[in-house]
Amino acid sequence: MAEAHQAVGFRPSLPSDGAEADLSASALQEIYLSGLRSWKRHLSRFWNDVLTGVFPASPLSWLFLFSAIQLAWFLQLDPSLGLTEKIKELLPDWGGQHHRLRGVLAAALFASCLWGALIFTLHVALRVLLSYHGWLLEPHGAMSSPTKTWLALVRIFSGRHPMLFSSQRSLPRQPVPSVQDTVRKYLESVRPVLSDEDFDWTAGLAQEFLRLQASLLQWYLQLKSWWASNYVSDWWEEFVYLRSRNSLMVNSNYYMMDFLYVTPTPVQAARAGNAVHALLLYRHRLNRQEILPVPSLKTPSSSHLGPGSEPIQSHQLEAPPSWSWYDKSFTLIVFSNGKLGLSVEHSWADCPVSGHMWEFTLATECFQLGYSADGHCKGHPEPSLPRPQRLHWDLPDKVHLSIALALRAAKTLSGDTDCHVFPFSHFGKNFIRRCHLSSDSFIQTALQLAHFRDRGRFCLTYESAMTRLFLEGRTETVRSCTREACNFVRAMEDREKTDSQCLSLFRLAVDKHQALLKAAMSGQGVDRHLFALHIVSQLLHLQAPFLDQVRSEQWQLATSQIPVQQTHLFDAHNYPDYVSSGGGFGPVDDHGYGVSYIFMGDDTVTFHISSKKSSTKTGSGREETAPPQPQAQP
Repeated sequence: MAEAHQAVGFRPSLPSDGAEADLSASALQEIYLSGLRSWKRHLSRFWNDVLTGVFPASPLSWLFLFSAIQLAWFLQLDPSLGLTEKIKELLPDWGGQHHRLRGVLAAALFASCLWGALIFTLHVALRVLLSYHGWLLEPHGAMSSPTKTWLALVRIFSGRHPMLFSSQRSLPRQPVPSVQDTVRKYLESVRPVLSDEDFDWTAGLAQEFLRLQASLLQWYLQLKSWWASNYVSDWWEEFVYLRSRNSLMVNSNYYMMDFLYVTPTPVQAARAGNAVHALLLYRHRLNRQEILPVPSLKTPSSSHLGPGSEPIQSHQLEAPPSWSWYDKSFTLIVFSNGKLGLSVEHSWADCPVSGHMWEFTLATECFQLGYSADGHCKGHPEPSLPRPQRLHWDLPDKVHLSIALALRAAKTLSGDTDCHVFPFSHFGKNFIRRCHLSSDSFIQTALQLAHFRDRGRFCLTYESAMTRLFLEGRTETVRSCTREACNFVRAMEDREKTDSQCLSLFRLAVDKHQALLKAAMSGQGVDRHLFALHIVSQLLHLQAPFLDQVRSEQWQLATSQIPVQQTHLFDAHNYPDYVSSGGGFGPVDDHGYGVSYIFMGDDTVTFHISSKKSSTKTGSGREETAPPQPQAQP
């Protein structure tokens, strides 16, 4: 997604001198700090759960256990096998009249210990179960007996009514893949886009890396995976997002759009009020963990709304106010005609997270809160409330100058972005399923054909996949331009190939993409492992030409599917026009495309295509006229 641009351009700012021992200590210190940050997050979440009364389980479960122990004592039974009496002996002796109080306290302490031990056992059992990923490898629509048994056990150990983070502490750690497997998969992924000469040179660098640097770098990653919650995610957030000095707009932020066909109200203030109300309702449910658990969900942490200021806030309300600050967790944009949009800063959340929040917001502000006949919010205004006042900021002259320069750069960047959004309704997910194919793999293979017909060549393709099966997992890259996909595309351009031959090659391409997607989701991808190896090499000041070559790659086609996670919020039968437009992101390469797509209902796919207007090689809105002649590979 938008992360692909940052992943290519990041420059880790690390110590530049020191002896080898000091460099080793620096690497170990960075790993130590990663673990420290992990434990701090765990303690912070634990304390927040205690304050909100939702951890580690329902207080009623403790009360039930305590009551059961008291009932057993009343029936002259000792379920503690003498432990309660030993606890009672350790308590201070307050005299005869408090003898019964000591017994109650001892029973409460035993109940608490037993309660905690049971919860810990459930977490460990669930973690073992969630480490099984065999279900990913099974064919679509089929489920083996072991997987059925596994699913039944997961449901039992997850409880009847799990809260949002009930299984968070049971997620397994993301494994560090074998470095030999990662290098092999990498070479396989670049083979379709390299000439024989360039591939031989790259393969030589890879073999040199395996012989000289790989084992040492891999040792540090293994150490980090044992100590920290995730061996890659915190470095990904720090070096790719937080330390980047690139403009967030277009380069990193991504956007979400309104309903595709309708606008619930033309009144700008009313739409803004209901949207903010819905967002706060979502945050309340989030704090109370009342949102149904979703494997790919991560929580926003903002506790306030930040309005823009002059001259950053645009007065041209017919267009989105692109000049507002973009470093907030997300920026709610309300147009003068009532249309709604969202710009999301990437470091705190990936698209499925903000998409989940956005689905709730659209459904709640439209169907639950609603609007009156004249387009205003329902209800009656409170006359005693003070009228809102605009905040005026007293800024130094230097800041005004910086704002002016930033505004000019933002206008230039925005003006160079060519974005085209269109719904494709000839067929959709329903037809693809009837063909017994994965909808995502179908679109990814079709994009390879479309890009080849547009550019006459193949290119490295970035597709974002989720690694939410693991603790603090974020994303991985699926390299969608495979040998199988290229064979299909060549067959489609060869008039001598029959339909059955093309279809056979198409199914092979789809199956290959599915295998890559499942590998990425199960922690066996390529790019995050290579990224983490590169960070360690920088910490150790170890020259690794192979990793430098990997980091210098350009993604001329960056893609992502916008998932629909809460179909129950929208009534496609009675309200078919109330479907989301999805969202998108800027191009990664100056001469490339950014493509996102969302399946809405059964028969529509909405595409968002972005590119640079300054490029003479791309055009987001252009349609195919005649396939260009294939160009020589680089």
